[in-house]
Amino acid sequence: MKKYLSPICFFLCFNIASAQKIFFSKANYNDTLLFEKNAPMLAKQLIAVIPKNDKAVYYGKLCALKVVTGEYVDVAPALNNFGLALYGDSVTTRDIGFGMRVYAAAMLARPANKADFDNRFQTIFIALYNTLVRSSKTFVEGDYTANMAASKVQFNDKLKSLKGDDSVSVNDASTLCRFYCNYKIYRETHLVTDRILKKIEADNYIIADSVLVKMPDGATIALCVVRDRNVTQPQPVLLTYNIYAGRETGEAKDMVQHGYVGVVANTRGKRLSPDAIEPFEHDAKDAYYIIDWISKQSWCNGKVGMFGGSYLGFSQWSATKYLHPALKTIVPQASVGIGIDYPVNNGVFMTYSLRWLHYVMNNKLIDRDEFANAKKWGNLFNRWYKNGNSFRSLDTLDGRPNAIFQRWLKHPSYDSFWQNMVPQQSEFAKINIPIFTTTGYFDDDQIGAMSYYKQYHKWNKNPNYYLLIGPYNHGGSQAFPSAELGGYKIDSVANVTIIDVVYQWFDHILKGAPLRSILQDKVNFEVMGENKWHHVSGLSQMHNSILKLYLGNTAVNKRYALLAGKPAKPGYIAQTVDLTTRDAVNVNFEVNSDDKIIDSVLKPKDGRLVFVSKPLDKPFAISGAFNASIIAAINKKDMDITIQMYEQTADGKYMAFLENIQRASYTKDKTKRQLLIPGKPETINISNTYILSKLLHKGSRLVVVLGVNKSPEWQVNYGSGKDVSDETMLDAAVPMKVKWYNSSFIEIPVLK
Repeated sequence: MKKYLSPICFFLCFNIASAQKIFFSKANYNDTLLFEKNAPMLAKQLIAVIPKNDKAVYYGKLCALKVVTGEYVDVAPALNNFGLALYGDSVTTRDIGFGMRVYAAAMLARPANKADFDNRFQTIFIALYNTLVRSSKTFVEGDYTANMAASKVQFNDKLKSLKGDDSVSVNDASTLCRFYCNYKIYRETHLVTDRILKKIEADNYIIADSVLVKMPDGATIALCVVRDRNVTQPQPVLLTYNIYAGRETGEAKDMVQHGYVGVVANTRGKRLSPDAIEPFEHDAKDAYYIIDWISKQSWCNGKVGMFGGSYLGFSQWSATKYLHPALKTIVPQASVGIGIDYPVNNGVFMTYSLRWLHYVMNNKLIDRDEFANAKKWGNLFNRWYKNGNSFRSLDTLDGRPNAIFQRWLKHPSYDSFWQNMVPQQSEFAKINIPIFTTTGYFDDDQIGAMSYYKQYHKWNKNPNYYLLIGPYNHGGSQAFPSAELGGYKIDSVANVTIIDVVYQWFDHILKGAPLRSILQDKVNFEVMGENKWHHVSGLSQMHNSILKLYLGNTAVNKRYALLAGKPAKPGYIAQTVDLTTRDAVNVNFEVNSDDKIIDSVLKPKDGRLVFVSKPLDKPFAISGAFNASIIAAINKKDMDITIQMYEQTADGKYMAFLENIQRASYTKDKTKRQLLIPGKPETINISNTYILSKLLHKGSRLVVVLGVNKSPEWQVNYGSGKDVSDETMLDAAVPMKVKWYNSSFIEIPVLK
């Protein structure tokens, strides 16, 4: 659900994690002119202390700081290196920091006056713009003209917040310089940029950005329609159905650049719609009438395709619940599985859901500033966690009761509330259009994306469904993969611009062009470390063997063995989990931050057990999703189990795979809670897990971390049997006692 940031502004999101202080006289905060005079000195001090170990972070910060210091000759190289570090490509990412790049080049020309600067800026802007690929042009058009008043307020607010101290932290100084750089560039260039972009727009597009369409129940949907000014005949239409309002014109222009009419529909209540904002609830029925309206327009040739990721992936699946005949294909990417992986994941609600609700509900657009305030949200979630309040009180603890949050909590099961939002059973069977899905091994909505895939194939007797999955996170699986994720550098063959594959899919389905070669079969996956794509007809063919490992119950240095055979002697691990302790309260809630995937140490969370296999005697690939059969007995009626898998390489480093969470009472039936019987050994089958394909080398070990969830990122299940949203720390007066039996096993899919 994390909305990815476009390349032009992505560099603004990096933070330097340092408590180091820099001297900067408090007098500089009292006057903007005085700050501007001394800002270069502050920026030079920052350049000297930026850590260089993470190239993306280093160059992402360096380019802005070089603008502040006036060392314009260094800006373009820093941006080029940033693009290489982030995406492994300096050609298709020329839109990164476009405004910075043009501004620095114009300043390097040493303009004699403002008119001379504007002329040079315009010449450089147009020349660079014309070298961009199509999607980069529309990124520039949509992102460059950020609201100048907002950038000024952002800078001034930060300046005021630092008054009264002669020293400033590296983080605060970095943020201040970043805001100042942004404000400085837009202040000095927005007028000439507006003229340039208006000319580009007038020459190329017909834009209707305030279209209102009535729904049968009286609600109103806002649309933005963009057409190619030089095309007169009807065309296929591409549609995104988007709750993240505010960038419609740029998104629709990108579709036009690729040869389609572009339409962005905002969900009910967003942008120009006067209705209440109720995420997910109305999208299925509204989508039908949106597509119906589009299909009747003179510029539509009767063919509509949908695409987009996260919420926009969900909204496409919602559109297939009442399938309109004009909808010819969907491309759901990193799709939210409503009620499956968001806002409740395998039966467990996440604290992040409240943060997201404010992001999309605070106004008719989106509230970026509050969403990005990691400190605020971290404080709230950690305070709730530390105090042991009920999960249901989270919104009131924040001081802003939220009706949607409370409505969601009334539906912990996958009941009709969630089922009414997307296709079910026979509705999947009736979907007769080709589908193309993208997701990633590190996509936190992968479980949602694959839930649709699995249900579709279960019920549809004539499947026409393509899948592309690789070493991508949530954002990378939608558009531009990162060259590095948490210390892991992806293979060169995996560095595919996903959005290009999406448009080539539309050219194939809607215009009859050949299918992209990367989609050679229905399931297309990259084996990490092998640097090779594989193409098979179904998920089951991602592997050709199963490795079954049992949980040993004898500890050596606090670690247990993963055994290749079932232990001859039955036994168990007796674990006591005190759910009243709150040791780990400093959880990072940064936006778009990737935890370390590669690390030299293993730091299991509180209440977790570590199981380690013997070194592998030959290489093989984990390829697919693992299944676990956990036999356990507890003194409570329920628990939330977490399982995370790692590869420990021969040199001792750990590579982390995504963590799986599962409420025990929902393993048999996600639509109905079935409590455990205290003291009775129960078989808890965990199958809704993340897919991975990764080559493991000889000498590596498999590491499994198993335990009971206790984290401010999720509800805490105290095991009383009550609705978990109503439980408090008082329900944990008696510690949870678990017996993990050594007949438990994990089945790992293997590709030999």
